[in-house]
Amino acid sequence: MTRLSGVMPADGARHSLDWYDQSCEPVILRPGDRLFVQCEGGPSASRLELFPPRLEIPERGGTYVLVDDGLRAEWHYLFVLGP
Repeated sequence: MTRLSGVMPADGARHSLDWYDQSCEPVILRPGDRLFVQCEGGPSASRLELFPPRLEIPERGGTYVLVDDGLRAEWHYLFVLGP
């Protein structure tokens, strides 16, 4: 496991850096940069993630799924109830 920005990255699938078009973003993020991602539903209001953010985050009672369409300010995690 490698260290990014002095923080150990959390496990989980992520899109590759090439997936994200940052040409319209005010700040270009580098691998390991931290960002807040708002949450819709579930126990959290937001999550502090490393770029690129995890696609899914298991949480008590369900899973947060990343909705990363559009500009970064619009990204959010949607809570999906588990079985």
